[in-house]
Amino acid sequence: MVSIVACDTATQDVEPVISPDNYPVVSFTASSSSTSLTEGDTLIYTITMDKMIDRSVTFSPVVTGGTADEDDYTAEPAVLQPYNTEVKFYIVASEDGLPEESETLDMEIKVLSIADRYLVNQNTVFPSVSLTLVSVNDPTLLTIAFSWPTEDDMDIVTWSDTPDYPHTEWGDGGATGSNPEIDKSIWLSDPAGTYYVNIMDWDAEIDFDYTFVLGHPDGTNQVITGTFTGTDKSGYTNDHWTAWGGSYDSYRVLKVVNDGTKFTVTSLPE
Repeated sequence: MVSIVACDTATQDVEPVISPDNYPVVSFTASSSSTSLTEGDTLIYTITMDKMIDRSVTFSPVVTGGTADEDDYTAEPAVLQPYNTEVKFYIVASEDGLPEESETLDMEIKVLSIADRYLVNQNTVFPSVSLTLVSVNDPTLLTIAFSWPTEDDMDIVTWSDTPDYPHTEWGDGGATGSNPEIDKSIWLSDPAGTYYVNIMDWDAEIDFDYTFVLGHPDGTNQVITGTFTGTDKSGYTNDHWTAWGGSYDSYRVLKVVNDGTKFTVTSLPE
């Protein structure tokens, strides 16, 4: 007698294919439609998912062009936490106090991680941001930025030669050891008349190029360049600075005329 043994046929359930169409769609809403961002101001993108997921997703800034550098703005990655549907992404125009021309910034907000990217619906449209970062000058005074290309310590001080304060030491905010040096000592509300901006080269005895960027109260910037001839200072007027307890050489390089409503700045020697 022949016995026949039945064999069970093994079966395996096939897992359904998960369509990426079911992944959350991300939307981006800007706090402003303006293409300009003034120093000190913030552009906020509200990033929203249309459904919650159980993992975090990181949205990162990707700079694609423009003249701005990392000192001109901040933009940090924004992390959407699990079981949340909204996060804020901030672009901040840095307020550095320097008179400078406007800068441009081109940026995209992206999901860079491959793992994170697969959590987002493929129909999501990531924004491209094109901004002009607008410098702001103090409307009450003359902002003076002095820079030079060497590692030597150079400083600037200001003098009043107004009728109210003739040949008077005025400001030393530009004597800090920084490069650029920044001085904000001459105000529109100060006595009308002539002021001077003087270089202190501390007897370096070198010739060097310099750049002054002058931030006027009306928002305009003026650039004055020149060469300081430290090897022969006979052409400069030397005002002896005594406000620090000694007597230090300071050489006139700019003349500032304040009429109470604006400043007129010219280079010296004339």
